[in-house]
Amino acid sequence: MSIIPGAKKEKIVKLEFTKMNATGNDFIVIDNTRNVVSAENKLLWHRLCCLKSGIGADGVLLFEKSTKADFKMRYINADGGEVEMCGNGARAITAFAHEHLEKKKEVYQFETMNGVYECSLDAKFGFKLKMTELYDVDKINLDVFPFPKKQSLYLNTGVPHCVFEVEQLKDYPILEQGRSVRYHPLFEKGSNANFFEVIEKNHLRVRTYERGVENETLSCGTGVTATAIAAAKFYHWSDEIQVETLGGPLAVMFNSDFSSVYLCGRVEKVFVGSVQI
Repeated sequence: MSIIPGAKKEKIVKLEFTKMNATGNDFIVIDNTRNVVSAENKLLWHRLCCLKSGIGADGVLLFEKSTKADFKMRYINADGGEVEMCGNGARAITAFAHEHLEKKKEVYQFETMNGVYECSLDAKFGFKLKMTELYDVDKINLDVFPFPKKQSLYLNTGVPHCVFEVEQLKDYPILEQGRSVRYHPLFEKGSNANFFEVIEKNHLRVRTYERGVENETLSCGTGVTATAIAAAKFYHWSDEIQVETLGGPLAVMFNSDFSSVYLCGRVEKVFVGSVQI
């Protein structure tokens, strides 16, 4: 915080946080059960997420009380704007809840902007999140995008996603093409963009340009889920798809009609700290 001579002193609040990492997606997790901060303070969240001038993160997770579930999750992107859902964030905040809630469970229910989700501890994967939102499948025709692609699909897994199968993913211009999708007038509030290639049957590699972060991230949970569902539809795969991201491996499990979909992966607590605001 800069100091200006003669300026009126502002009240300084010490804010405690936990830094969590879910397959390369990093989050600032704050216990807000006593309403110490406001989710609407966009400038604060943008500042804290900045790597060089703040803590550095892809987003902020507010852990709050809920009257209908074990806790409430509010997710704020690095640009300071609150959005409906974050798959990796949901796994991260469940790990936070398991450490901090007095009553430990194997399965936790939590409230989001759009409804109630369920996440369980899993011996194989770490955390297994039931993805309860899947709609608007193929609602928007993505042929409008002229860049090279093999096939594509639009769908919403809690937030909007465009999925494109491409060749030579390692060298693909993710930033350039991702921005062209994110800001296209087709999408009223923008869209995330996922680019994938097939490694082998039921095994993918994916890279994601995230709306709100306005950059490529090491992984995106809702994006991985959307990509796995798209690939399953393209190739008629079933049961479980392994997904390689820049941040590490994830798995998406599902039944034949996608009425039951799970995002699975590990979570790490990086460090705890405090910041003056």
